[in-house]
Amino acid sequence: MFTRHIALLIVLITGWPALGQACTPFQQPAYDATLYYNSAFGLHGAALKAELNRFIRNHQAYSYTPCMWSMLEEADEDPANPNNIMTLYTQRSVPKSQKDQGGNTPDHWNREHVWAKSHGFPNRSQHAHTDGHALHAADKSVNADRLDHDFAEGGTPNWECSQCLEGNGTWEPPDAVKGDIARMMFYMDTRYEGTDFSGTPDLTLVDHITSVGDAQMGKLCTLLQWHLDDPVSSKERQRNAVVYRWQGNRNPFVDHPEFAVPIWGDTCGIAVAPAPAVPELPIDKEVPLPLWAFALLGALLFRTARTQARRG
Repeated sequence: MFTRHIALLIVLITGWPALGQACTPFQQPAYDATLYYNSAFGLHGAALKAELNRFIRNHQAYSYTPCMWSMLEEADEDPANPNNIMTLYTQRSVPKSQKDQGGNTPDHWNREHVWAKSHGFPNRSQHAHTDGHALHAADKSVNADRLDHDFAEGGTPNWECSQCLEGNGTWEPPDAVKGDIARMMFYMDTRYEGTDFSGTPDLTLVDHITSVGDAQMGKLCTLLQWHLDDPVSSKERQRNAVVYRWQGNRNPFVDHPEFAVPIWGDTCGIAVAPAPAVPELPIDKEVPLPLWAFALLGALLFRTARTQARRG
């Protein structure tokens, strides 16, 4: 916890990378699963969401081009082929070199804003626009078909992604990535509250179809059910670690999937289980004892030694 606060202070002092700066991941402290979310345990509802926001706001931002290409090449790398990336919806392996640079290249890959950028952050200077936790490599043509549609169930199969369904302003992804997408959306709703210096408004998940320009996306209760039906995978955890290495913040709903229902369960009619108990923590060896503690310890040792000398 102590080292994470120091790292955040360094970020705030040094500022965000300029658009022309080299794309180098910021050096982060090792993630301690016990300490990182300690103060969130035992909370629920708005209090839990606010505490999670406190952990993940003020992340290290990077330029959209070229840095987000570099981050996604690492975050979405095909585990079977390090020269390729895996696209989000079709789960197709595509050479990293086949980036979308314009032109008639429908089989190339580009950067999909899972929370559509037209719903609150159309400008590249807004931090949500370049947030790696909700950006993912995607087939160029499938990304174009998804547009800025809300996530919901139903529709007709997409011509290229047969497991994707297109409805009237809605998009249903394949079952294999529904949970991944839900947790990205939960992250965005929690990370961006409109109360920091990210240039991003308060992003809100709602349980209805939204309009372009709204800082909202749906459908909340469908996403919550997808989250429950499709548990966190090892691939998601690896991706979370990669983005953390770059940005210095994490997706709480990948680390602790149980946080989602206490925040949104009541809204969606899902029974909220008792809040997780606070885990027993080890001593944080990185935080030094205060000087008065050393003085007191020294006095006690001196008194003990003097008493033993007299008895001897």
